Amino acid sequence: MRAICLGGGPAGLYFAISLKLRQPEADVTVLERNRADDTFGWGVVLSDETLDNLEVNDPVSAREIRSHFAYWDDIALHHKGNVIHSTGHGFCGIGRKRLLLILQERARALGVNLQFETEVKDASEYMDDYDLVVASDGLNSRTRMEFEETFKPDIDVRRCPFVWLGTHQKFDNAFTFIFEKTDKGWIWVHAYQFDKDTATFIVECSQETFDAYGFGEKTQEETIAICEEIFKDHLDDHKLMTNASHIRGSAWIKFPRVLCEKWSHQNVVLLGDASATAHFSIGSGTKLAL
Repeated sequence: MRAICLGGGPAGLYFAISLKLRQPEADVTVLERNRADDTFGWGVVLSDETLDNLEVNDPVSAREIRSHFAYWDDIALHHKGNVIHSTGHGFCGIGRKRLLLILQERARALGVNLQFETEVKDASEYMDDYDLVVASDGLNSRTRMEFEETFKPDIDVRRCPFVWLGTHQKFDNAFTFIFEKTDKGWIWVHAYQFDKDTATFIVECSQETFDAYGFGEKTQEETIAICEEIFKDHLDDHKLMTNASHIRGSAWIKFPRVLCEKWSHQNVVLLGDASATAHFSIGSGTKLAL
């Protein structure tokens, strides 16, 4: 068996690990255009159920992942000065970079060939040389578009703009939702801890509020200054941070809901966000291959 994964995010890496566990003799390669420690997200959230599945599938990587998790059971909703708690949910967060490094190390130990800073060609150029081509090439999947007539993707760009930020403020006791009414409209946050010092801080609003603030014409620094002022009562003097300095101007985006009628074409298979997306508000923005 010769398999190649086009994309070295969590989905592609975990698939490579899973295949090698089942077929140690398999020749498995992962291609990634970025460097090994490049990442443009903040944290990843997994549920207790997902952690249990990881443990069953590969106890070695599961134990290492667990050792770096921030755990919480509660969801906290802040609205008009009130806080509503819901408990018993069982979530945990880990830094995306930390998760990638753990999976890379495990993949190497199992004999997976990892190739970074490598431009990935069209999937069709690998189909004759490999028994299986796994398209783990993300939200803007080149493979999904190459075989669009087969996969039949349905992409619905949702209406609310959002921006991924981080902070050293602690949100380590709950998956936190904060709603603030401003003179330009409602704006809200999804926040969660993913290591001992850092939390993801996703700011979202309606298009009307976005336009009223002029976020589309503002720099990331200007966006951060506005958001720090809006959410100052929740940040306790902690700053907001961006790791999207590679993007010029505004880093606001809209969420594309991706669904595909089919996930395979001959020996090509879609995986992770290439095949389907899950909204970040449910804590499942990145899907592992289980």
